[in-house]
Amino acid sequence: MLIDATRIVARDTGFTIIDHASGFTALRQDHDDYLLFCLPTGEWSIYDGRTAALVHNGFGLAAFLAAARHYFDLPAESAHVVQRQYAA
Repeated sequence: MLIDATRIVARDTGFTIIDHASGFTALRQDHDDYLLFCLPTGEWSIYDGRTAALVHNGFGLAAFLAAARHYFDLPAESAHVVQRQYAA
């Protein structure tokens, strides 16, 4: 499931995950750069942690991994591992 893949990426890039009924929100406690909000439907959004302005949003794993590489410094190798593991 996409939400499982987004959790792995969030944890691997230093985010703390807060679960809630609508999915999860993730933040980096030692940074105020980005907030991540993910729904079980495959929708995700990245917000500026300082202003709460929407930075990027999308749907699906490929788009999420591309955004994570850009905004969260996710290594390409990690993105490929997650892509292979959750490709359906």
